[in-house]
Amino acid sequence: MLEAVPLPDAPDFQEFGGAFVLCYQMPGLVEDPVRRASEFLREAGWQVTGVQEEPRLIEREEAPETEHFDQALIDDEAYVFHQWRVEDADDQTRH
Repeated sequence: MLEAVPLPDAPDFQEFGGAFVLCYQMPGLVEDPVRRASEFLREAGWQVTGVQEEPRLIEREEAPETEHFDQALIDDEAYVFHQWRVEDADDQTRH
């Protein structure tokens, strides 16, 4: 899980103060899963500001959101944004 903030030129910048992003990737997709997730998020208009949990191999039964786990089986990866609004952010998480 990564923490991210929207980039200033992203459509989400005015509305969202940040997000925790749950990242599902197939094993062996890339050598560095955090780097791949950071690249994906940047392409989506977000910048990673922290790593909340290091990557680890999990089984479907362990996944907090099995539908996204299943989607990663189809697409090799899936990203789930748990966003908070700018007005809900405390001073440390405002962009």
